Amino acid sequence: MIRGEKIKYFREKNKLTQKQLTSGICSVPYLSKVENNSIVPSKEILELLCKKLNIEYDELLQSSSTNEIKKLIYSWYDDIKARKRSATKDHYINIEKKMKGIKDIELLSMFHLCATRHFLLLREFDSAEEQLAHAEKYIEYTPKETAAYYYYFSGLYEYLKGHFQKALELYLKAKDYVSEPEYHYQLALIYSRLGKITLSIFHSERAMEEFHKNIQFKKVIDCYILLGIDYNRINEHSTAITYFEKALKGIESLPDIGHLRIHIYHNMGIVYHKMKKPWEAIEYFLKSLNARNDLQGGELTIYLLANNLFQLNETEDATRWITKGLELLKGELNETYCLLKILQFQVSKRRNEEDYKIFLEEIALPIFQKKDEFMYIRMCYEQLGDYYYRKKQYKRSSEYYCSANQVESSFI
Repeated sequence: MIRGEKIKYFREKNKLTQKQLTSGICSVPYLSKVENNSIVPSKEILELLCKKLNIEYDELLQSSSTNEIKKLIYSWYDDIKARKRSATKDHYINIEKKMKGIKDIELLSMFHLCATRHFLLLREFDSAEEQLAHAEKYIEYTPKETAAYYYYFSGLYEYLKGHFQKALELYLKAKDYVSEPEYHYQLALIYSRLGKITLSIFHSERAMEEFHKNIQFKKVIDCYILLGIDYNRINEHSTAITYFEKALKGIESLPDIGHLRIHIYHNMGIVYHKMKKPWEAIEYFLKSLNARNDLQGGELTIYLLANNLFQLNETEDATRWITKGLELLKGELNETYCLLKILQFQVSKRRNEEDYKIFLEEIALPIFQKKDEFMYIRMCYEQLGDYYYRKKQYKRSSEYYCSANQVESSFI
């Protein structure tokens, strides 16, 4: 079948209006229907259009070599979804060679989109951005199903860069044409980060059901973990623990599960932290840290461990862990750095100092707002409300408490 979008692509590439292209061949309305795939033109008309477009008729057709490359791209994408990094690198090298001289816009868009997903898997963001820019040139002229993956992978790029609201907007543009369970799982992740917990649970369960059907047990465990996180956020702690226990049981049958165990223990610690059971929380945070080969990357767990030690008035141990966490960050100014510094002010009893207020307002709050970290935004508002209340600046204090309550209401 000949796609009308290809004719539109070559027409616009040649800077021809519909009227200019159709002159002496067919009517403008007829060409519009062809470009929109409403009608299938005769071979005679297509040949006349191709002559005016300075292309060969065969360039509109799917060749056997084109179909073969398509099969390779589908196989490549399957390995990407399975996170087979070594295999996807081999696919990229092989297919890139075969793409030399290819003019088929649908195939070009498929290649650049799959390459985008490949580089996102490898966390090579500059290369992913470059591939997205290439794909964008063809999206208007490809089937809607293909164009949807442009929005899907653009959304994934934004998510991995920490731009959650922008990621959501792009994902929703793809919803009518992308139905794979991985899409729903990633959409659930975005909703969870934005505090839209009901929607996150809905998409997690939808993805989990499909992963079960496809016998993708590692993905099922990913869903267990996300559901545990979501139910903990809405204070359904027993349900959260049930999902984390399912995840722990599930990973016993999987190879290479060290990183999952670290993640599960970390989140079980958060459950007990929210339940105000610091001893249990500390136990799981230590399990998470002990499961690591080294502490690098465990800075958030360290913050939570120190936080619970502080609740138990173990200020010496809390201070030691805060210092360790800040050393591991090596001056990197991110969310975890802000959390550790806030806790450091609290442990050292410096919450009444102006430096604390300045840090919250000018450093921590903007960083949390940039990343849409609603829980931490709310915490900053509450801490600032407390600060101004202690300073007897009640109007300012009330403003921050109101802001904290507004953030709280977004968790639905």
